[in-house]
Amino acid sequence: MKKFEILKKELAYDNPWMPIEKQRVKLPSGKETDWYIATGRNVIIAIPMLENGDILLQRAYKHGCGEIVTEFCAGIIEDGEEPQKAAERELLEETGYKAESWEFFGEYFANPTGSKTVYHIFLAKGCKKVAEPQLDAAEQIENFSVSSVEEAENILLDPKNQSSITALAALSFLVSRHY
Repeated sequence: MKKFEILKKELAYDNPWMPIEKQRVKLPSGKETDWYIATGRNVIIAIPMLENGDILLQRAYKHGCGEIVTEFCAGIIEDGEEPQKAAERELLEETGYKAESWEFFGEYFANPTGSKTVYHIFLAKGCKKVAEPQLDAAEQIENFSVSSVEEAENILLDPKNQSSITALAALSFLVSRHY
């Protein structure tokens, strides 16, 4: 397989959450076409496990789909920030919790056809409440805990109200507990 040859790049849409780059590319067949790439920042997903073993989840309104979904803590990695530091920051901001230790589960492309965004998934172990959440103006988040992995699995793998990355993070977590 061959990569597309990028002939020209230009910013098609400038937005702090999801800038779009227009690329003129030459396909391996020799045909030229325009390709649009979302060039937003990378993201962390933190799976918070409380000191008592409960798993912390969030209900959050997501305007893109116009729905309230249940998910793990997540957020954008700031420029120059290490993924784990972003996970620590987002966990504190969105939940008011700090973790005793962290385990890295992996990184995955969000949408490899149309985006450069990478999700970095972490397990936050031994989480303890140390503050109140400090939400951004656009965030509507309700944190709640469940007492078993099975309960978390039932909620997070229900396709009616989940994002694909939440399901992937849940599966990463569940698989790690079985091996």
